[in-house]
Amino acid sequence: MSGMLAGLKVEMRFLHKVQADKIYQLESQNTELNQQYQEQAAKLAEQAAKLAEQAAELLTIKSRANTTENHVNALTREGKVKRVAFSASLFASGSATLGPFNTETNLIFREVVTNVGNAYNPNTGFFTAPVRGTYHFEFYIGGHGHPSHASAAALFKNGDQVVMAWGHQTSGYASPANGVALLLEVGDVVFLRQPRNTRIYDNQNHLNTFSGNLLFIM
Repeated sequence: MSGMLAGLKVEMRFLHKVQADKIYQLESQNTELNQQYQEQAAKLAEQAAKLAEQAAELLTIKSRANTTENHVNALTREGKVKRVAFSASLFASGSATLGPFNTETNLIFREVVTNVGNAYNPNTGFFTAPVRGTYHFEFYIGGHGHPSHASAAALFKNGDQVVMAWGHQTSGYASPANGVALLLEVGDVVFLRQPRNTRIYDNQNHLNTFSGNLLFIM
């Protein structure tokens, strides 16, 4: 009986030692795995930080590129639109007297002398602002004297009258003129309109002209 107990004790010691060895191995493996996990996590965190830094750098570069592109586009646009000037006379050929009319009548200056920037339309008589800026306009109107009818024209911005040139004499030749500087938004329209009960005369000498140019961009 004592021999059997001694044998069991030896066997139990052996099993305990085996179990302890396995536990040690497991703990060693666990420690190694934890270390590997921490190292991998540190590498991933470092890579994530680098990616975030690169993303921020890319955003900065993109922002600078967009700013540069916008600046270039603005300079290009400014370079194109800052050269705006036109001058046109009323008749392309022949001679005639316009009016008197019972209503206000838009004047169409069909003979284009200069149209840099193509902002003036000789088919409608409208000047359309291509860019926000300050523009200068002037116009010269003429007509033979008459006891009842003056020679005149008014400059309109969109639908509002701004200035008028008016000359009335009973004989000879009246030649009123006027000019104005206007702040225009993109798409604003400027044109001339003949007042009711007035007369305008033009011939091959181009006595009536409408001119304008961009002074500077706002």
